[in-house]
Amino acid sequence: MNVKQLCWAVMTIALAACSGNEKSRLSKLSAVAYSEEVVNKLPVVAHSVNVGGQEMTVCELNLLKDTIDLPLSYWVEDFEPVKLDGRDEALVDHQGPVLVSDNYILVGRAKNVPCKLFRRDGSFVGSVGSIGQGPGEYTMVYDMQIDEQAKRIYLLPWNAKSIFVYNLEGKYLSDIPLNKKYEKLIVPKGKFKVDATKNRVAVMSLPFNYLPVVAWVQDMEGNFIYEIPMNHLGVKPDFSNEVVSTKASSDALDAYICTFWELRQDTLYHLNMENGKLQPKFTLDFGQREISIHDYHNFPHHYVGSLTNPVQIADGMHETKDEAFFMVGKANLKGAFFRIGNDYLDYEPIRFMPFYCCNGYFTLNIEPSVLLERLEEGLKINPDESRRKKMEALMKSIDENGNNYIFIGKLRKEFGNTGVKQ
Repeated sequence: MNVKQLCWAVMTIALAACSGNEKSRLSKLSAVAYSEEVVNKLPVVAHSVNVGGQEMTVCELNLLKDTIDLPLSYWVEDFEPVKLDGRDEALVDHQGPVLVSDNYILVGRAKNVPCKLFRRDGSFVGSVGSIGQGPGEYTMVYDMQIDEQAKRIYLLPWNAKSIFVYNLEGKYLSDIPLNKKYEKLIVPKGKFKVDATKNRVAVMSLPFNYLPVVAWVQDMEGNFIYEIPMNHLGVKPDFSNEVVSTKASSDALDAYICTFWELRQDTLYHLNMENGKLQPKFTLDFGQREISIHDYHNFPHHYVGSLTNPVQIADGMHETKDEAFFMVGKANLKGAFFRIGNDYLDYEPIRFMPFYCCNGYFTLNIEPSVLLERLEEGLKINPDESRRKKMEALMKSIDENGNNYIFIGKLRKEFGNTGVKQ
C-alpha cells in the first residue's frame, strides 16, 4: 500500500475518532439559525423508485440548492458528558473511535492503546484483548459491536479471517470464522453485525475484484447461509476505499462502499439478515455533473450524504477538501445541504458528523484540556442559560491531567419537538 493510499485509509478510519482538538477550517456557526418552519419549507429533492420489489430513494443533485445551518440538538435528544476513569490502565487516546450501548462505552484501539471498556458512568471495566499477533490480539480494529444480551464484545481486525469474541470483562473467548467456504479468503476491510440469538452474522467487505463475494450471511461457525457475488461492485485492490455504516437498522446491515479514486455511482445497501438480500436503499443522481468522492449514511429519519474532492498536499499525499453534507427526509423526501454547529458547547462546526454516529448514538471523544478550552469559548457565545449552567459546573470538575471525556447524544427518532428555541 503506497503513501497516498495509507494516508486516506488512516484518515477515514480516524474520522469517527476526531475529538475536536484540531481547529476546524470552517468558521464557528455562532448563530445557528434554526426553525422548524425553515426545515418544513425545504424543497422536495428526491423521488422513490422500485428496484426488485423494494423501494429505493433517489436524490437529484441539481435539486439541492441552499445550505442550512442546524444545531447538533436538531439531531440528538441530549448530549451528556461521561468522565472516564482516571487510573493509568484506563487512559485512552483521543483518536480512539467510540461505540456506545445501553450500559457500556467501548473506546477503540488508537496508537498503542488497545480497546478499553467502560460502564456508562465512566468506571473502568478493563482492556478488551491486547495489541499483538496472538489469539485475541490485534494491531488494528476496523469494526466493533457490543452485544449486552449475549454478554459479548465482537472485534473485526483489519485484513480479517475471523471476528474476535470477548466477554464483558474484556477476556478473549473464541473466534467466529469468516468465509469458511473460501478458506484462504481474507476480509480486507469489513463491516459486520452479529445476531447471536438467531445464530447469524452479516458481513459486507471492501469488494476487491479478486474476491468471490462482496457480502454474505453466515452462522456463528462460519457456514454460509446466503452470499452475494461480486458482480459489478468489484473495485481494484486499493486501501484508499472504505466501507461505512451507521448500524442504524435492526434487521439488516446498512453499508456503503466509498471509493476514493475509482469513482462511480452506487447506492447505500441493506444486507437483510433474514433473507440474505442486498437491497439498494439510497443513491444520488449526479445528472450531468462530474462524479465526486461521496458517501451515504442511514439515519432514523434521514439519509445523509457528503460530497468532497481530493487535493494533493505533497508528493503522493492527498487530503479531502470542501466537504458538503446533504440530507433527505425519508418520509417527505425534502432536503438540502447543511452544516452542523455544536450548540451544546461552542458552536464549533462538526465536519464529519455521520462518522461520529453508530448504533443510534452520536459521540465525541475529547481530551480534558481541549474540553476546557471549548467550554470557555462556549460561555462567551452560547445563549442558552440552562446549557451555560451545565458548562460552568462541568468546568469546575475538569482535571486537565485526567482521562478523556466521552460526550454521548442519542439520535432523535422523532423530529416534531427538538427543544431548540425558535
